[in-house]
Amino acid sequence: MSEPNIQKSPYLHYLDGGGEMGRLTREFDWSKTVLGKPETWSQSLLTTVSIILNSRFPMFLWWGPSLIQFYNDAYRPSLGQNGKHPTALGQKAEDCWPEIWTVIKPLIDQVMQGGQSTWSEDQLIPIYRNGKLENVYWTFSYSRVNDETGEPAGVLVICSETTDKINSYNNVKNAKQDLEFANEAAELGTWDLNPITNHFIGNKRLKEWFGLPVEEDIDLDLAISAIAEEDQPRVVEAIQRAIAPGSDGNYNIVYTVSSLKDQTRSVLEVKGKALFDEEGRAYRFSGIAQDVTEAYRLQQRKDEFISVASHELKTPITSLSASMQILQKLVKNDPSSEKIPTFVNKANNNLSKLINLLDDLLNVTKIQQGQLALNITRFDIVALIRDCCDYINFNSEHEFVLMGEDEVMIFADYRRIYQVMINLIGNAVKYSPQSNRVEITVYHDEENVTVSVRDFGIGINPEKLPHLFDRYYRVDAFGHQFSGLGLGLYITAEIVQRHNGKIAVDSNLGSGSNFWFSLPMDDRMVEH
Repeated sequence: MSEPNIQKSPYLHYLDGGGEMGRLTREFDWSKTVLGKPETWSQSLLTTVSIILNSRFPMFLWWGPSLIQFYNDAYRPSLGQNGKHPTALGQKAEDCWPEIWTVIKPLIDQVMQGGQSTWSEDQLIPIYRNGKLENVYWTFSYSRVNDETGEPAGVLVICSETTDKINSYNNVKNAKQDLEFANEAAELGTWDLNPITNHFIGNKRLKEWFGLPVEEDIDLDLAISAIAEEDQPRVVEAIQRAIAPGSDGNYNIVYTVSSLKDQTRSVLEVKGKALFDEEGRAYRFSGIAQDVTEAYRLQQRKDEFISVASHELKTPITSLSASMQILQKLVKNDPSSEKIPTFVNKANNNLSKLINLLDDLLNVTKIQQGQLALNITRFDIVALIRDCCDYINFNSEHEFVLMGEDEVMIFADYRRIYQVMINLIGNAVKYSPQSNRVEITVYHDEENVTVSVRDFGIGINPEKLPHLFDRYYRVDAFGHQFSGLGLGLYITAEIVQRHNGKIAVDSNLGSGSNFWFSLPMDDRMVEH
């Protein structure tokens, strides 16, 4: 026998399909709502619900004065897990959305009272889902649905959740801010060049180096004009090489810029990378720049120091070797020669120079490694200064005039302070070849003793005073470069500072110099 032909109720055709929400809509007991059973629903409601259930775009419907709710499978994920689903189906809007009712109610009223449809993009509307209140972003439209009489009967919500998009955007934005902060903290300049349009942009720091207006885009030709003339061809060639088809796109160069605003010169280390399209054309060229002026100058000083050290060490060694060879011949051929003491003295002097040079190198190493230990004892610093003058006066025709105190007892490292005085007095002699007077003054108060060493020699250019105690720094004057490694004043300053003291210099070019330092007299004020 064939199955009986059962007539399907006409309204059920409107609720066909629709996946999970279609099934839940069909199974729902609508008789317990103000809408009643589906067979009593208006044609406009049935048609709208059918459209919603069979759409793959997220849709939501409020119907009637009580705003009874319908939604489809595409909208379902927006309700989260363990949240409003499936309770939201057939529920009154006000009961379902208490957390955002003050936000959505005016929009609903606007549509239900015959107003225009609404449109909101990436709107933050927090909702309760997944067991908590979450920040959720939506792009949505509220549209009026009329009944058979043409009067507003419901509000159709066509929407798309954009939370992931906004979170991604915020993550990129935060990452950009973090990068900018890192660049700022690292004092980096950033730049970006479009090789097709030659449009060039840079951050504030880069524009400051080039002397360009902060608020304006950068003209590439103008930026290149700020590069030192001798470096421009090299920079242009490096850019062209980086963006050339077939290139690996890497860009790494050091060059000097002179600010177009005030001609301040900066040495920049610039690194970048070019990106190429499928046809091998560079479409983006960007990177960072760092001011390495001080590092560059320090490296130059190191290079100069190595050259100077080689020369300074070679000179006494060569002289010492020559003296020893002559002495060997004299001892062999004429043991009683009157020249022997002369060459012995020359050998001793060169050996002393060599020892002093090596001692300076050793002291610098100790300072860098934090191993410059102090042996604190109590002694008369005035007596120490007299000993230094006697030692230097043995090989000098200068007059040393001691002024101030006759005796000052201090707690300090005798050998290190002796080294300080030998250095300062030795410099006073070296840098005053046309004047033979050196004044040394000692005075003290209740806490500190101060020693000044004044010469009447060539003096120091004021521009060089800030670097005088830097490592490897050597002073030249009137075109003359004096011997030495450029370490003496650096070591002197470190010794004084390790004693918790102070050191400084007053000088005018052509009028001599006055170096002075102060030391605490109390043992408790000195590092051990």
